[in-house]
Amino acid sequence: MSRYIEFFAAPSDAAAAAVRNSGAAERYAVVDAGDIYFCADDAVIAWRNLLAGRAGPLVSGQDDLHMAADFVNDGSAVFALPDELVVDLIEASPVRLREVAEVWVPAVVADGTEIDVETAVVLMSGIAELARAAAGTENRLYCWVAR
Repeated sequence: MSRYIEFFAAPSDAAAAAVRNSGAAERYAVVDAGDIYFCADDAVIAWRNLLAGRAGPLVSGQDDLHMAADFVNDGSAVFALPDELVVDLIEASPVRLREVAEVWVPAVVADGTEIDVETAVVLMSGIAELARAAAGTENRLYCWVAR
């Protein structure tokens, strides 16, 4: 699980990778997961699957993610959100985001994360707004994590 999680938009993998050591907040507008401890890479795959209506396990292998900066010893990394997820976030209604949160939260709580549905909806809504703001630009959505 990661203690620090920030979602942000950047113009390239190189620009995104440059935040690995310090986080994205000093360079980009971020959606900060605050003090919610969860596996961001697993969450992104679960959100992608849930928004796409795929049944089955909520998580998948890290191979599903495009790494801009691989994990290093301190647990920091930067990865791009899958394009399918970004499109689905852009199109998702508040009701749809709540539905996804209601399925996702029990799965991560079972893994030891303390999060409620309202907090998850706020987080996912913020990421959806970030995706909408990046639409039509050269920016891609990324996630920075650190332990």
